[in-house]
Amino acid sequence: MAFEPFQLSEVLAIAKVHPFYVDEIQYPPDQKETQVLREKAKNEEETANGGLSSRPIIWKKDLYNTIQRLVNDTDPENTYRQSVYASITGGGFGSKPLFFGTDVYENRKHRAHFGRFLRTIGVLEPGDWALTTHCAGELYRSLDLMLEIMENAGASVLSAGNFMPPHEVAKLLAKYHINVFAGDSSQVVQMVHHISTLPEEERALIKLDKIIYTSEVLTSAQRAHIKETLKSVKIYSILGSAEAGPWAASSPDITGRVSTTSEEDLIFDTRAMLLEVFPSSLAPGDENAKPLPEGESGMVVQTSLSRLRNPLVRYVTGDIGSVHPLPDSSRDKIPAEDWPHLRILRLQGRDRRVSFDWDGEYIQFEDMAALLNNEECGILQWQIILDKLEPSLESCLEVRLMCSPRTSRVLSLEALVDRIKGFLHVISTNEYRFKATFVDELDGFVRSTTGRKVIKFVNRYN
Repeated sequence: MAFEPFQLSEVLAIAKVHPFYVDEIQYPPDQKETQVLREKAKNEEETANGGLSSRPIIWKKDLYNTIQRLVNDTDPENTYRQSVYASITGGGFGSKPLFFGTDVYENRKHRAHFGRFLRTIGVLEPGDWALTTHCAGELYRSLDLMLEIMENAGASVLSAGNFMPPHEVAKLLAKYHINVFAGDSSQVVQMVHHISTLPEEERALIKLDKIIYTSEVLTSAQRAHIKETLKSVKIYSILGSAEAGPWAASSPDITGRVSTTSEEDLIFDTRAMLLEVFPSSLAPGDENAKPLPEGESGMVVQTSLSRLRNPLVRYVTGDIGSVHPLPDSSRDKIPAEDWPHLRILRLQGRDRRVSFDWDGEYIQFEDMAALLNNEECGILQWQIILDKLEPSLESCLEVRLMCSPRTSRVLSLEALVDRIKGFLHVISTNEYRFKATFVDELDGFVRSTTGRKVIKFVNRYN
């Protein structure tokens, strides 16, 4: 698999003069300056690893103000706004979304490389026909992203999108002899549940042998439902973000492990992504923290070798996991030239201090808390419950609220619910999985068994 990433020394050279990392610098370097820095850095690769360890660790919140300034600055000299592929992160619909810009040419190159990576680890092959129901619109790009990387893997891909109802998707699966279905985990669960309700003669026309999902990890119950409905189907997943793009994927035939609710093994290429794992106690401002040895679990910090113009260096992903080598049993399944560069990220979930998952997006908990604690909302106590619907096993979200009497200084209950829905991006396609519940006393909340405190976030989903 041909691969031409940037050298670490090049990425570090740009980071040293980029406003993401140096407050005094106004704009990212232009194309001419970037080329000069690259040429100078190519002879310094031997010392680049030492240079990486000396760089500060950055958190998402460290980038907010800088990126907001760059996005709003329309000066022609502001290179951040030039030839940019734009994507939104931070829950996508949090109070402080992060608009991360990537060079359009770097982005296309990255998608091509990741598509070939999927083919290398056996997720897709040229004979596959795939259909995706990923989302598009409102600055989200998951649909075109999945279409392009699957095509670069050699598959023939149909775009259903997130607004096509399950019964229409089912017709397409049968009509075009689709063997691969792709979507975020909630869409996958919804579609499989629909297939399970079809008459036997209609279900027999659908011959899926691969599922590719993104976002929330499937629960054990959901996996069992998928296997029961689709029998011999293989389940794969892809990991990515607006900041880093797609960068890891699961392939049980390679890793030798079937994912569980608590852990998922994903393969990544060290030529495109460097990972460091720090103690889970890592907090903003920790300057003396040291990365853990391979195999030990902690907070995942990434340095992308696919991002140069707006580099991503020692960035806290919000994930908890550990890094491992590929098992020797998979050596015959990987080209010899790729084998030394591939590793496994054993993903154990999100750092709950950072965010939680719902409907395929990461919701920043501190932003959610800031919204609900706003005096204008008049909320005395609140609780978020992530649960699953029966029998479909789709994720659902309930917000329980105990409110003060409504006065002229606070929002009406209707306006309050509308504000919460807007924050969580509750729309017609997912409204049936959202619930706002008003309670009159603390016993209306889930409370701890010891201190009887209201538990702010209850996770019954995984």
